[in-house]
Amino acid sequence: MTGLLIPRTGWYITLGLVFGMLAFMRSNAYRRRTGSSPWHIHPLVWGIVSVFVTFLVTLMSIVFVAIFGTLLSIFAWSPRSQPSREQSAADDSQYRDVSGYSPVSEIGPTAGPARPAPPVTALRAWLADPTGRHELRYFDGSGWSEHVADAGVISVDRS
Repeated sequence: MTGLLIPRTGWYITLGLVFGMLAFMRSNAYRRRTGSSPWHIHPLVWGIVSVFVTFLVTLMSIVFVAIFGTLLSIFAWSPRSQPSREQSAADDSQYRDVSGYSPVSEIGPTAGPARPAPPVTALRAWLADPTGRHELRYFDGSGWSEHVADAGVISVDRS
C-alpha cells in the first residue's frame, strides 16, 4: 500500500491545500458579509480543519478501495463462481479432440451391463492406450472404455 501512497503524496498535499484555501476563502467571505464566521469558527481554523479532513477522507477512500478490491477479488475467484466441470451425457465434446470425430451413438450400441455414471470430479479424456494395441483409449472417469483412436480415426476395440 505504501507503494501507492508515496508517488501520489504530492497530489494529496496539493488537493488538501486547495480544499483548505477554498474553505478559508468561503468562510472569510461569509464573515465579511455577515459579521461573523459560520458557527463562530475563525476562517483560518476552517482552512486548517479542511486540509486535515481532506487527508482523512482520501486515506479512508484508499483503505476502502483496498478492502473492497480484496473482497471483490476473493469472491470473483472463489470456486463457487467457476464454471462446472461436469459434462452432460448428451455433450459429445470429449470426442472432438481427435480428428475424425464420430459420436458414440453412431458407432452402435455396446454389449454388456450398463455402468453407473462416473463421479462428477472424475477425469474424462483421451489418453495413451495402456494395452499398447492402439494410440489412444478413452478414459470415462471410472475406467478405460472400448473406444479407441488410431491416426485420428475413432473405433471400438471389441477384443
